[in-house]
Parts: sequence; structure tokens; C-alpha cells
Amino acid sequence: MSIHNSIPIVLNVEFDSRTYQSQDSSFWKEAINEEIDSMMKNGTWNMVDLPPGSKPIGCKWIFKKKLRVNGLIENFKATLVTKGFFQKEGVDYFDNYAQVGRIATIRVLIALASIHKLVIHQMDVKPAFLNGELEEEVYMQQQEGFVVRGQENKVCKLIKSLYGLKQGPKQWYQKFDQIVMSNGFKIRESDKCVYNKFDGSKGVIICLYVDDMLIFGIDLEQVVKTKKFLSDNFEMKDMGVADVILEIKIIRNNGWITLS
Repeated sequence: MSIHNSIPIVLNVEFDSRTYQSQDSSFWKEAINEEIDSMMKNGTWNMVDLPPGSKPIGCKWIFKKKLRVNGLIENFKATLVTKGFFQKEGVDYFDNYAQVGRIATIRVLIALASIHKLVIHQMDVKPAFLNGELEEEVYMQQQEGFVVRGQENKVCKLIKSLYGLKQGPKQWYQKFDQIVMSNGFKIRESDKCVYNKFDGSKGVIICLYVDDMLIFGIDLEQVVKTKKFLSDNFEMKDMGVADVILEIKIIRNNGWITLS
């Protein structure tokens, strides 16, 4: 049985965010500055006067530690999240449906990788939602501590999507799907966050879960080519050989893989 015909229909799962720790404040400050730099680089918003009748939504910071398989901290991640629960359907969003990766699919793919001796690498999109372009007019208050001097009364008109927006996941997924499919990848109907590209004995699979992804390849060359393609189209962080995904530990022993 070939690997690209071995992916079943499975269930969804969500991940938990981490809590800010004051003793790590210097690391969180660095993570915040990195996030702000990414948003500025991507042209995420324009500073404008709030149009009459419009109401801006608020925002807040969410902090998360990513851990390696040995329990050590991989990195500190700060994400600016909008208070999208204040959005009004039909006003600043219309459709918010988006495909979500499935934790069981990841487990199945890793099991298949063990059987077929596949290479598994991991990449992180930073930040993923900034790649999605908004179709609606959405205004956001300036974030506390980062109010632009001389423009204190202005608001942020969002050009790109942010975490927390009702339409955020949809816009990011559409952008990712468009780029990957245009490169010759095919989507799995059983899980539309899994893409594969096979040519004879060569092949690669991308499994997307929000802003994390695993890349499975027949050999390292195929994985490296795929990582270059992704890095050419998105701002990526190369995590190298995968050892932890969504708190699932990937343990290698004499060519075999186990999960914990």
C-alpha cells in the first residue's frame, strides 16, 4: 500500500495557549518586538481616522512557550490577538469557515513515516495570519504600549488578517492553499490541510496545523526543496528535524518512531 493512499478521515482537536510568566519578561519583550517587526514588514494596517459610525475592536497579547522533546524551551512566542468577539456579522465579517488540521491525521502520518522510513521536518509560519488579506473593513485600537506618538487618536485599519478575527483562519488558509496548489501539490479530500506531491519514486507531504507544519519526504532532498519553496512564499522558521508537534513527542530509536 503506497503512503499517499493511506490517510483516513479523522477528528479535530484544539491546542492550549501558554500563560505569561513575569520571570521571563525579557524573553517575552523580545518576542513582542519580533511580532511587531513582522506586522510592520507585512503592512498589516494603516493608521487612519475612525470613520463615523464605525467601532474599533480591541486587541491583547497571548504568550506561548514552545518546548522541545527534552522539555527545554524551543522559543518564546508572542501573538497579537484581536478581540474578534466584538465583530458583527454582515458588518466587518461575512464568512468565517476554515479548514482545520486534525491531530489524528498527524499521528497517522507519523506512523506511516515510521513504516516507510520517511524524513520528517517541521516549519513554523511567523506569523501565519498576516499572510491573509482582508476583504472587509476592520478597524482596531492601537495596542497598549505601542501607541504611535502624534497619532494617539487614530486607529489601525487592518489590511492583513490577525489572530482573533472571525475571518482570520479562513483568509490564511485560502492564501496557503492557493500558493501550495499552484506549485503542483494535491489536496487530500479526507483532510484538506494535508497536501501531497508525488512523481514516481519521489514524493513529499505537507501537513498544516494553523501555523505549524510537518513536511514528510521520501528523502532529504525532497524535504529541502519543499522548505525552500515555502520560505520563498512565506516568512518561515525552519525547526529542522521534527521532535515535538502540538505537544506530541516524536521519539526515534534505530530507525523506528514512537509517540508520547
